Amino acid sequence: MDTSHRSKLRANLKYTFNIQISDNKKALTEKLIIAAFENESGGHVVLKLLAYLLFIEQRPHIDEDAGWHFTPDLIARDDSGSITLWIDCGRVSMKKVDTIATKVRNHIDFYVFRKTQREMQQFYQAIKDKIKHLDNVKCVSFDDEFIDGISANLDRTNNIECYIGDDMVTLTLSNSLGQHEAYSSIHRITSESVA
Repeated sequence: MDTSHRSKLRANLKYTFNIQISDNKKALTEKLIIAAFENESGGHVVLKLLAYLLFIEQRPHIDEDAGWHFTPDLIARDDSGSITLWIDCGRVSMKKVDTIATKVRNHIDFYVFRKTQREMQQFYQAIKDKIKHLDNVKCVSFDDEFIDGISANLDRTNNIECYIGDDMVTLTLSNSLGQHEAYSSIHRITSESVA
């Protein structure tokens, strides 16, 4: 969601996720609540969930005011309160990408999450000659139908079992609608990967 007035919007729905996540090193269990704003799709909620899961060790906050003109979908800070991670999901305006890429310099990791590899590549092609600090922008996406499949099976309360590898995510979603299993490669684009 690309708005600076997000705090004025009311959350229509709240999704609860009881998370069990593991990688090659450790396992974590926690509860996460994501508020869906007016006109915010289930796919956008799922992108925020996956961004959270991929960066869970940095303890990101969702839809927290950064004190800048724009609000990120996820943000993480260090112990001193300085921003260390900024993530936007879905459609992001060229102006926002350019502003954030300029402000983050090399002190803050800036990611844009898109649903599919095709959407990510189209986005990157659109910005690559127009953004002054393209090297500060990293893009992440997933296989076709991965995000939409999870989104179609969301309920208000969800149990998530997730394994995240270096370039693969496996997720099992259980709720009153039943169980949905999904897996995807994690696709990435950085200025180094296309140089």
